[in-house]
Amino acid sequence: MSEKNNAGEQDAIDDFVYSYFKQDYSHNPQQIQDDEQEHVNALVEDVSKDIGSNTGKLGVALDFLLVAEQLAQYDTWVSGFNPEITKSNILERFDTKDTKTLTFLIENDQVGIRPVHNKVIDLFRSDLNRTNFPSSPGHHTGDWESYDEMLVTSFRLSRPGRYEAVTKLIDLGLERLDAKTFQSRDPPFPRIFSKILKEYERKDSDEEAGSAYQAMAYGYVKAEWPHLSLRADKLRVGSSRQHRYGDIDGYVGADPMLSIEVKDKKIGLSNVDSELGTIKDLSKNSTTITIAMCKEVTDEAIEDLENSNVNVVTDEILAAELERWDYHKQNTAVQGMVHFFANIEQNPTAVQRLLRFIKKVDPENISLVHLDE
Repeated sequence: MSEKNNAGEQDAIDDFVYSYFKQDYSHNPQQIQDDEQEHVNALVEDVSKDIGSNTGKLGVALDFLLVAEQLAQYDTWVSGFNPEITKSNILERFDTKDTKTLTFLIENDQVGIRPVHNKVIDLFRSDLNRTNFPSSPGHHTGDWESYDEMLVTSFRLSRPGRYEAVTKLIDLGLERLDAKTFQSRDPPFPRIFSKILKEYERKDSDEEAGSAYQAMAYGYVKAEWPHLSLRADKLRVGSSRQHRYGDIDGYVGADPMLSIEVKDKKIGLSNVDSELGTIKDLSKNSTTITIAMCKEVTDEAIEDLENSNVNVVTDEILAAELERWDYHKQNTAVQGMVHFFANIEQNPTAVQRLLRFIKKVDPENISLVHLDE
């Protein structure tokens, strides 16, 4: 790693790199022979000469290296330096998923470049403040076959060689991509709803199962469609009994405009109809905007829902969307959660649990006047 990196940048880089190489990895550059070092240098030089006109190439190079490293933890064939490996060898060795982006199937698991690329974007844009790093993962990972030489090099390298290449490429990005500096607020505005999405415990013995996720969904709708009048009820009250369409409905006057079904679970083809059949029928038979808001949805189930004109919002999709929300919009969603627990679910214990979490993230939040100290 470069000695020029500041402490915050170095911590972010270390966290990123060791999430793939694991904490027990100890790098020893002496393990890299001269011929392997030439491969490393050639890869870095190839990215360096194009970084001004094709910054996304840097991300794809990191994608290939880190996917190869993940596969090496399953298959020792990828562990040592092997300059004879070809693209055909790679694609014959590992099964791939039929998708526009490169995804390997191994031991009932998937290892693909798209999840890696999303994290590379977060590293450069969020953690390292290189906001001119492109945020278009679909474009670059969908064009992976244009970078055959980088793919092959990544699989030829040993673990030390890949580590060396990854760290050199990150340093290259830090050196060549200018950090953006802006006027900032001190203390900074917290990304409060993002924190709740990623860190808030959704289960509690004093709350109905799924109520925390329902509250998050209500807050999301409140912030995203502030012009709508919302209708929702307690979890144990079915929508049909209340003459609702979904778990949360939005109206303008008497006209239903939006309906959301909320499922804090993984949805696949095996359960999409049993869990979301009602919202699919609604979408086919009305002009209402319909959304399935779920913890996780497989690609096949997303396609099925979208074929029924049902929009899908998963945790991953919402997290990306929240990156575009400022503090005040995020806080609108948080206040919607508080309102849901206090006045719809009517669970004071749930309100207090949420407020205790808010206090840790945003100690000046206006809702904390209701916190029982």
